[in-house]
Amino acid sequence: MNKVKLIQLLILSGLGLAVNGYTASTDAAIANTGSQELLIGTWTGGVPDGAGALKPVFNSQGIYKVRLNADGTMLPISQVKLSNPSWLAFSKNQQFVYATNEDNGDKDGKVSALKFTKKGDLQLLNSVKSHGQQPTHAEVSPDNKFLLISNYSERPNHAGVTVFSIKKDGKVGKLVQKIAFITGSQALPDRQADGHAHSTAFSPDGKIVYMADLGSDLIKAYHYDAEAKQPLKAAPNLDLKFNSGSGPRHLVFSKNGNYIYATTEMGAQIIVFKRVFDSYKVIQQANLTDQDDPDSKGGAGLIFSPDQKFLYVGNRKKVNEIVAYAVDSKNGKLSLVGRYPSGGIEPRAFDIDATGQYLIVANVFSNTVSQFKRDLKTGELSPTQIALQIGLPTDVKFIPKQ
Repeated sequence: MNKVKLIQLLILSGLGLAVNGYTASTDAAIANTGSQELLIGTWTGGVPDGAGALKPVFNSQGIYKVRLNADGTMLPISQVKLSNPSWLAFSKNQQFVYATNEDNGDKDGKVSALKFTKKGDLQLLNSVKSHGQQPTHAEVSPDNKFLLISNYSERPNHAGVTVFSIKKDGKVGKLVQKIAFITGSQALPDRQADGHAHSTAFSPDGKIVYMADLGSDLIKAYHYDAEAKQPLKAAPNLDLKFNSGSGPRHLVFSKNGNYIYATTEMGAQIIVFKRVFDSYKVIQQANLTDQDDPDSKGGAGLIFSPDQKFLYVGNRKKVNEIVAYAVDSKNGKLSLVGRYPSGGIEPRAFDIDATGQYLIVANVFSNTVSQFKRDLKTGELSPTQIALQIGLPTDVKFIPKQ
């Protein structure tokens, strides 16, 4: 049987039923020399309100664990049932996983803690309210003491960043701080009437937290003090400002902290900031698409290659591409390598394996997790024609090897 077809059948059969004599447990017993494992987060309850997307062909169950073999084949191993685990984050010791439970409509969101068992499966530890709605992103502090949750929310006064303690056993602890994102820029009234927290990122030295507020066209800066009763303190003089109506979504730092790379959702740009003393200044703005049509602009996630020589950025809506850039090590600026169809609809998130050879994309609305082979020298992408069918995949994370 064709391996790709077998993978699809395993997913559709729930990963536990035999297909032509094979089961997920059978595959798990196969020698996995040179293999790596990854997790796929999903929306389990259908499409969130206002998304205007295609209905799923079949529903997902929660978080899927997948093996990437050395030859590029991908085999599902196991799954854990969980409601709408749309974003995944690892603890710093790689023993625990934190998932945002992005429920639909007016329901309060949740965040869940899971641990890896001795067999490598995921086991739910606890779930708590996220104290907001539509939690879209989770970030663990560098010292592993706190979990930061970005509550996007389409309703007034329900958006912002909430900070939870992390217990020694990995469970999500008590709420220690809540930062409300109330005021929007009003530049695009249908998207920016209010604030919308989309993601957070710590500076490489762990001293500053940056919070992307899509609604106010700002990435807000906060000093981080792990010993304070409330660990985050606003530092508005360090805020990153964006063009009106652009909608900042995600950001990453260069390893040395000299540069920040941020995507804008409605503006569909990648913005490069350079550190000047204690603050950052814009040095480059690159368009993810040549199209002027707003329906072709939907900036998404971004990720460095392991060697940080290349940066990959998603653009959704009508375009559905992964855009590759080469990074100049001397000045931090980007040069376009190419634009590549993502292999599906709505490339919301993606990740690169430890070897740098493979880029795996979660295409939400086509229920497809697609695979690309990377040219390590040029950064170019080539589709491998290997894919998984999983209902509404929203995040991809390779499991760090301990």
